[in-house]
Amino acid sequence: MNEQRFFNYFLINLSVLPVLAQTEEIEITVTGTRSPRPVQDAPGSVIVIDREEIQQNNVRNLRDLLRYQPGVSVQQSPRFGFQNLNIRGIEGNRILFQVDGVRLPTQFVLPPLSTGRDFVDLSTLKVLEILKGPGSALYGSDAIGGTLTFITIDPSDLLTITEGDSYVGLNSGYNSSNSGFSNTVELAQRAGKLEVAAIYTRRDFRELNRNGDPQFNDRQTGSSNNYFGKLVYKFDDQNTLKFTTEVLNRSTFTTIAPANTIEETRSRTIQNLTSDFRTNRTRLSLDYEFKNPQSSFIQEAKIQAYYQDAKTPEFVVEDRLVAPTGSRPGTPATQLATRIGTNDFLDRIYGANLQLQSGFNTGDLRHSLIYGVDISSQRNERPRQREQINRITGERTQSFIPDNFPSKDFPDSDTFRFGLFLQDEITIGDSNVSILPGIRFDTYSLAVTTDEDFFRNGSPPPVNFSSSNLSPRLGIVWKVSPEFTIFGQYAKGFRAPLFDEINSGFANTLSGYRVVPNPDLKAETSDGFELGVRGKFPQGKLSVIGFYNSYDNLIQRFVNTGTENVPGFSRPFIRFQSQNVANARIYGVELSGEYRFNERPDGISVFGALAYAVGDDQTDNRPLNTINPFKANAGIRYRAPENRWGTEFVGTFVGSPRVPLDTQLFVPGGYTLFDLTGYINFTPLISLNVGVYNLFNQKYFDYSDLRTFPAADSARVDRFAQPGTNIAASLSWKF
Repeated sequence: MNEQRFFNYFLINLSVLPVLAQTEEIEITVTGTRSPRPVQDAPGSVIVIDREEIQQNNVRNLRDLLRYQPGVSVQQSPRFGFQNLNIRGIEGNRILFQVDGVRLPTQFVLPPLSTGRDFVDLSTLKVLEILKGPGSALYGSDAIGGTLTFITIDPSDLLTITEGDSYVGLNSGYNSSNSGFSNTVELAQRAGKLEVAAIYTRRDFRELNRNGDPQFNDRQTGSSNNYFGKLVYKFDDQNTLKFTTEVLNRSTFTTIAPANTIEETRSRTIQNLTSDFRTNRTRLSLDYEFKNPQSSFIQEAKIQAYYQDAKTPEFVVEDRLVAPTGSRPGTPATQLATRIGTNDFLDRIYGANLQLQSGFNTGDLRHSLIYGVDISSQRNERPRQREQINRITGERTQSFIPDNFPSKDFPDSDTFRFGLFLQDEITIGDSNVSILPGIRFDTYSLAVTTDEDFFRNGSPPPVNFSSSNLSPRLGIVWKVSPEFTIFGQYAKGFRAPLFDEINSGFANTLSGYRVVPNPDLKAETSDGFELGVRGKFPQGKLSVIGFYNSYDNLIQRFVNTGTENVPGFSRPFIRFQSQNVANARIYGVELSGEYRFNERPDGISVFGALAYAVGDDQTDNRPLNTINPFKANAGIRYRAPENRWGTEFVGTFVGSPRVPLDTQLFVPGGYTLFDLTGYINFTPLISLNVGVYNLFNQKYFDYSDLRTFPAADSARVDRFAQPGTNIAASLSWKF
């Protein structure tokens, strides 16, 4: 391209800026009601983060994406990365993760090992939605505390950018907090009724540059490749067929710092420990969509079939001192040995779902009925292999106290889920009042397959399991005026016991204990109440929400249930088992708002948000340790006319967590952070995003990373220190 052509190209693109800058889009949520609805009119709390916000915030992962969202937090492990999401004090497998309607793998935890839930590359997203509070009436089991929904991009979303039949996008980014580089290539093409999109993202990174004593910083190198493709064929304006494929491969190689090996292994005999943790996920899905608003009964229909295969193998090498071969228990460890092992976790699922929407009137009532069925079958396996090589004698063995390998932490498990759901959105005449009753029936069954590997360490026989549940929901939305909306809802949540909670099995003959299955586990349940008001004005918006959630039959793993006699042993064994032992309540308030100094999208605005929650374990009458401390964000923003550039200065204020007075866990203090971010749109198709985070180099700890860290080990807490001042930047070019 010569200079004159480039100059003309630049001017033409620049002339489009005023048109783009004048349009302020209305936030739409699908997760909140299973159908598109303005967030302003949603019956509950929903966070919606679109693609533009993801790119402008130089996002690497979910923690970056949610840094300015009070009421939610992300837990990370130095060794295993992103672990889980906490919504209003509920986390782990009590939060449902899904992408395009496909359930993502559960988290498997057997300390110190964990698989995490990092299975989606954010470069493929059109929008991320988080439904706060119970969502079981819409999505079934595991949505007891909330629902995280990834919605991937369509070819038309990319083609709209250039308003043509082809699109190419390039994006490169750098983040100094982990010396990370990311590069993304996006392609889209339209040929008649067929639209195609392909996205490839490569990421390379190192350990976090933690603002603490470097002796506690594990050394780490990692990379990931994400491949995404989507084909859309539009038969006509009413019928659309979509095919989506995703392949994610990530590898993170960690050398545990010598100062941290005791924490990782609970042993003082470890000399060296390395971990190669990998995440592999493949997803195929086929979607058919029908839409005809003029149809007499069924106006919309969605049918989906999918297959997903995920594996998270970890390859571990450790050098440690062991007792001499043939020595008696209790003999000091004096010989050097190397242990080479693999810890794998497989989560494979296939299923289908059908959702229909019908609209009709009964007198003065207008109905919008959403109903359908979800069905899936999920396979989980946990094979483990380990070999010990004595560096003195050369002896190799797969049997060393207290384990014999190969082994499995739970039997191979197949989980079948079937759900029927129904929701009616009822509008009462011209009253601007909508009532949204809903109900869902779920049945759940677990079938196990045993083999020699599961019984190798003395595991007791596992059990099959089945249960069912009914989850109602009632929401009310009152449009008081075009600017104000009052809403409230009651929602029931439930979580069926998982395969490893029912059937974890293990016996330690040396220490005299064993873990046994529990076929009598009950589903965890919750009752959620929410009341709020939203306002949206020409110069700003406001939201105030209060919530109260109660939880019953919470499952606690490895509860000491007494002793039992085991055949072949003269002494009794201590018996551990998963039990429904806890009840809890969580309540709090959330506020957010923005005020612009003029009615146009450009100019100066101020914004803020806060969340405060209180949670109690009502069984033990103690504060819940999963409740995030008070958090608030406040900032000032400027948008130049025609959106040519913009900047934000944001402060984050975090208090101290509420913990029992007699806690023996490390309790981090509060902190204050300041960030400065900005962007320049050279043209509508060329943009630069830059951010400086933790401007004043504050040393701080994220409470979600330290909830189980013992105070006695506080000398090693710098392993969890967050990065000091760091810079992130990305350059995007679309054509």
